[in-house]
Amino acid sequence: MHSNGISRGHNGDSRRSSMVDATGRFCSQPMTGSPEILVGLCYDDKHEVVSVCIEKASSLGSDNAHPPDSFIRIIGIDEFNTELSRHKTDTIKHSTQPVYSHHCTMKFSKDKVETSTVRVEVWTVTGILRRKVQIGSISIGFASSTPDANEHWHQMMQGAGITVSKWHAIQAE
Repeated sequence: MHSNGISRGHNGDSRRSSMVDATGRFCSQPMTGSPEILVGLCYDDKHEVVSVCIEKASSLGSDNAHPPDSFIRIIGIDEFNTELSRHKTDTIKHSTQPVYSHHCTMKFSKDKVETSTVRVEVWTVTGILRRKVQIGSISIGFASSTPDANEHWHQMMQGAGITVSKWHAIQAE
């Protein structure tokens, strides 16, 4: 990524800098040290779908001698916490900075999108038995887990079909 310009969030309260990436999309920059994930969101009201792009993660695993294998689970949830759809990225092996480049769509009707949530779970696969361990998640939308996640959902809704990408700190499970 390269920076074409740096700005603050539309209301000035964003806790991190933002930039325009190489493809011209607006996204925030990662904070270093804690595990984070770059998520792109776009709502197509004509087709009533949310496009979710799991781009990459940073700072996964603290033991650089054995970087983790990881994958992401993306779950669409309604206002009653009922699962509407589920997707999974490929497992990226041996990386603390995995690039997933996973794109999926979730059907959310116009009358339900405001009360829907996209939950992004970060999982590692460890040991000889290949045990799956959830290291954290972020919920974006109606049941957002952070103010940044809530802001991201609102930016997506106001984006008029433009993908809005944002780094989110992974909330420990």
